[in-house]
Amino acid sequence: MFELTYTEIDGLLYPDIQIDDDELLNDLGEYGELRLKYLHGHKLQLYSELLVTGKLARHCAEIDIIAFERFECICVEYIKEHLLSMDDFWQRVQICTQAADIADEIVKSELIYT
Repeated sequence: MFELTYTEIDGLLYPDIQIDDDELLNDLGEYGELRLKYLHGHKLQLYSELLVTGKLARHCAEIDIIAFERFECICVEYIKEHLLSMDDFWQRVQICTQAADIADEIVKSELIYT
């Protein structure tokens, strides 16, 4: 169980919650921001637990790093499987765009929205 302290203001008790890694929250990348918004909107119990224990910023920062690394790996593997023609610029653009779209979808479904 959590041990909380409270501050009384106008007869109401407010929990003393402080975000230790506030600068981490301000420096989150795309995937860290998406995870934070998802937790706040859809997993309120987990969000509250992470917030109260001071682990919210670190959790989102870790997810951001892991998601970006996974994104890069998926893109590289996809491009390896689809040989790029050095003669056809637009084909290379199309394959790289497909790789990014697929990687983004996988990362979001596996790491962000779970």
